[in-house]
Amino acid sequence: MRLTFKNKALYFMISVLIIVSTVYTYEAINTEKSIMRTEIIKRAEVITTLATKTGELPILSGNPELLKNAAAFLKSTPEVVFVSFYDSKMKELIHDGITVPEPPGSVASGSSVIFFETQDLFDFYAPVFTLRPKEDIDIFQGAENIPQIKDNIGWVRIGFSKADMRRAENRIVFKGVMLAIIFATLSGIIVSILIAIATKPLMLLFSAVKKIEKGEYPEIKGITSSDEIGELAVAFDRMSAAIKDRELRLMRSEKRIRDLFDRVEHAIFRLDKDGNIVETNKNFDEICGGIDKFCSLFVYGRDTSCLQRAASQSIKNVEMRITGSNGNEHTVIMSIYPEFDEGGEIAGYDGYFVNITEKKKFEEVVMQSQKLESLGLLAGGIAHDFNNILTGVLGYSTLLKTVVPENEKIYKYIDTIEKSAKRATNLTQQLLGFARKGKYSIEKFNIDYTLNEMVCFLRETFDRSITIVLDSEENLPPVEGDSNQIYQALMNLCLNARDAMPGGGRLYIKAEFYLLHDRKVYDLFQIPPGEYMRISVTDTGRGMSPDVKKRIFEPFYTTKDVGKGTGLGLAMVYGIVKNHGGYINVYSEPDLGTCMRIYLPKAEGSVEDKRGEKSMGTRPAKGTILIIDDEEVMRELSKDILEAYNFEVLLAIHGNEGIRIFNEHKDRIDLVILDMVMPVKGGRQTFKEIKVIKPDVKVILCSGYAEEKYFYELLEASNTGFLQKPFQSTELLSKVEDALMGNL
Repeated sequence: MRLTFKNKALYFMISVLIIVSTVYTYEAINTEKSIMRTEIIKRAEVITTLATKTGELPILSGNPELLKNAAAFLKSTPEVVFVSFYDSKMKELIHDGITVPEPPGSVASGSSVIFFETQDLFDFYAPVFTLRPKEDIDIFQGAENIPQIKDNIGWVRIGFSKADMRRAENRIVFKGVMLAIIFATLSGIIVSILIAIATKPLMLLFSAVKKIEKGEYPEIKGITSSDEIGELAVAFDRMSAAIKDRELRLMRSEKRIRDLFDRVEHAIFRLDKDGNIVETNKNFDEICGGIDKFCSLFVYGRDTSCLQRAASQSIKNVEMRITGSNGNEHTVIMSIYPEFDEGGEIAGYDGYFVNITEKKKFEEVVMQSQKLESLGLLAGGIAHDFNNILTGVLGYSTLLKTVVPENEKIYKYIDTIEKSAKRATNLTQQLLGFARKGKYSIEKFNIDYTLNEMVCFLRETFDRSITIVLDSEENLPPVEGDSNQIYQALMNLCLNARDAMPGGGRLYIKAEFYLLHDRKVYDLFQIPPGEYMRISVTDTGRGMSPDVKKRIFEPFYTTKDVGKGTGLGLAMVYGIVKNHGGYINVYSEPDLGTCMRIYLPKAEGSVEDKRGEKSMGTRPAKGTILIIDDEEVMRELSKDILEAYNFEVLLAIHGNEGIRIFNEHKDRIDLVILDMVMPVKGGRQTFKEIKVIKPDVKVILCSGYAEEKYFYELLEASNTGFLQKPFQSTELLSKVEDALMGNL
């Protein structure tokens, strides 16, 4: 039976009252019984003490009649059931009353009243004493001054019955129980009345809640108190009104959702547990013909396996093909979600799909152009940022070479810095060329020199847990191409090998002359017979699976974690090798390692020594130059180079400051060197405002990018030239000299 709150409260309070009454009654009964028992024992002790006085003379005289009279006198007390007198040696002199066994133990040595308790009586023992003079009394001497001795002349034993005590205990228990019952009954009645009064408002609230459950929105009447119940009634009335308002808004919202359901571009449908369509939106009907017209949701009717998969794990954004009402197939991105009932069983399915048929048609057309565009943007950003950095390195190293004699040891260090900066500069330019299919510088070079330079760099930068071994044949023939690009391709292979050995390993680099006869090497290419320079890069790393191996040269494909690889490294290797007329072969086994082999055609002839670059001569000072550039290194480098040749240099960190300085000194400024990419105000707007102030001013546009289309608009203006970053001192001075001489 379901218990109401009222019944629960009533049962709880009555239980508490019963427990309290029981505990109180139990304690009261025990207390009264203890008090009564103590009084009975004290009364018996008094009677026993009187018995010792009464029995003193009969025991001294040894007169049986006197002993009987004394025993009869004591037994006349109602609760006394027997009386016994003993001599000093505990020999019984007389016994009157019931016979009971002697208690265990000895009592002869006692000097006071003692008692033993059995189930039916109290058994008291007390010694009987008499007083006698300690010495013979002279008849002429006073007796009050003679010391006396207390002699034990016998014992008295009295048994007291417990019958009266038990009757009294029974009366106490009966009285206590009756009082407890009366108290519990009256308390229960009072508690019931109080609980009924207290729960009456709750019953009204409960009745109102039941009405809300049926769709009614009642107001509570009859609760006028200002306590918590009254506040609850007021809050309930507000809640009822709010629910009514919310229900109305939900109905309006449901209508809007249904309208949205029909207007949404997704085709939405609902299926029953057997896969039958039960509800669709307008977009679904337009594609598939609606519920009334038969339309296969999947290519082969209801795809049971698909629904089984949806029931187990849902189907999310899966590309599928469906058949439309006109019989045409559509490519869609579909999601299907199972709906479960309370028992956890499939009740149906909710799903939607997006028609991407037209999108798929354009996807292949757009894909290639997007890849090229993304690669071009990446290459342009790298070129700009690196060219700004490399300008300072290359410019200052070139400037230092003009002031340090060649026989100085430090000259070699400066020359190494300059060569490294030139190589890095070439790499940024080749990256742009690779993305935009530009031309490369072609020359004959020795591959062993490139490998030695690269291995020195790797040993300084790679972790010591990786052992690097270089095996290069002597007197290798030259190859023809761009040494910087080949360096970059080999470097990318080594970096991939390093990443494949996070716990350390062995990197083996081998260069050899390879003569391929009639047989062919099959991998990504079929390598025709010929004379090649073969460079092998082998690692002992994780290796690759066949599926990964097939895609390693695809742009943007990478197996590295997000942020650790772009997927361009091996794509660039592929492009570089291909543009050099070469081939690449890959061999890899999972958990064993990878071997990448590059085949470059052998070049005829020998490598010519490069002529040293012409050093800067002495040029006279020719005027004042304003440099506008947001890069501090660029400003300071250009200033140092130009001031070394007695040019006067003014500096500005952005376009607004440049325009202000130019406006203040326009009459004596002969040339402006203007960076094209700056914050605050860009180079293009700065150029136009400077030309407004002084139309015939000479301007050199400077940028880390290659010449972009919008540069041409500015270059068409008179007295305008272009200088690409990074540049050497000779290039800067040459451009400045050409500009001041009117050769732009």
